[in-house]
Amino acid sequence: MLRVELADARPGMELAVPVTHPTNPETVLLRSGFTLDAKTISRLLELRAKSIWIAYPGMDFVGNQLCPKILEAGQRLSGAIGKAFGEILPDGKAEMDYSPFRRAISELMERLMASPKARTLIVDLASSQIPLSRSAGHGCFLSLVLGLKLETYLMLTRSRLGVLSRDVSNLGMGALLRDVGVTQLEPDQRWRWRAASDSVDPAWREHVTLGYDMVRGDLEPSAAAAVLNHHQRFDGSGFPDRLNLQGRAQAISGTDIHIFARLIAVADVFDRLRHPAPVEPGAPEPEPVPIVRVLKQMLRTDMAAWFDPIVLRALVHVVPAFPPGSVVTLSDGQRAVVVSWDPLDPCRPVVAALDRFALDPARFEEPGEQIDLSKSRALHIAEAEGQFVAGDLFEPETPDEFDVHKAQSAMIAIPAEELAG
Repeated sequence: MLRVELADARPGMELAVPVTHPTNPETVLLRSGFTLDAKTISRLLELRAKSIWIAYPGMDFVGNQLCPKILEAGQRLSGAIGKAFGEILPDGKAEMDYSPFRRAISELMERLMASPKARTLIVDLASSQIPLSRSAGHGCFLSLVLGLKLETYLMLTRSRLGVLSRDVSNLGMGALLRDVGVTQLEPDQRWRWRAASDSVDPAWREHVTLGYDMVRGDLEPSAAAAVLNHHQRFDGSGFPDRLNLQGRAQAISGTDIHIFARLIAVADVFDRLRHPAPVEPGAPEPEPVPIVRVLKQMLRTDMAAWFDPIVLRALVHVVPAFPPGSVVTLSDGQRAVVVSWDPLDPCRPVVAALDRFALDPARFEEPGEQIDLSKSRALHIAEAEGQFVAGDLFEPETPDEFDVHKAQSAMIAIPAEELAG
């Protein structure tokens, strides 16, 4: 299987994964096994579909990391939140039924628990015609995967989580509904935030308290608190303010922030950076920003101080900079497919060479020689996701920088071997 940008799709390619409607993820447009033709490709381009998975010789192992049941569960989750937000947005008054969300998150959790290898390849789990609901679905999925990756870390914070420290379903509810308060804002306030990402805007900041008031009493306290505090920052520069012991208003910081809110903060910013707003109201949604560019911005700018360092390290473990099965171009101009990756060196995966006819279905051949980019320092990835990314690559500053087990061990004085187990 290869993940191919739709701009590179060719008639004769056979789908390995179903294609869902870009604005209605519960609707399957094309099933696996369908052979593309020019008319179908043209129609998918008109719908602004981004990429497809195609059958390819010698790449069957990638299929082990894609779970159709996870895809289906994610599509149902996105459909449920899209329907709910679609009903609330017109007048801001509709009552919300939380039971479909609980069922959808429970199903998604079951699928994720059953298929641990399939937790890293579904970065864009589902889409929606409402940007707010798309963000809700993506943020929920990524928060759950981060929570599963950091299960021991969550368990060790049980004094803050209560007895259900291993149950991350409440994390999913908090992530899914983190921005429900935005539905109570005026349309121009919603647009102003999407366009400028101005987190100082006092009108926009109200969405966390509005959302908390909407869900308080209907969600578990940990989920409701995550809705209120998902914009708190580890360095104390977030919001909303609280009264400290001296009676002064200030934001909370560090481990005083509930672990669910710390997880959701990372997922929320990742999704916002990957899916920027249109340049003006009514304009088409921009193309997603390449994953590696988003990771570098979160890791290598002042933004890194916003996040729990352990959660930020975990992000590179669950979101590959270059996912296996994706087609890239190397710095020498050679096309290649990503075969495997090491989160300790995220930007230097193992790739396999593709010949110049690689995307011609009539001349498909198994990938050639494998190149471990961590050992071939003269080469690097130059293009991915249809964009030039050579300037977005980043190297680990120390050999252990992205070792999440050692990071947890250093912070909480638990042997790394125990955390890894």
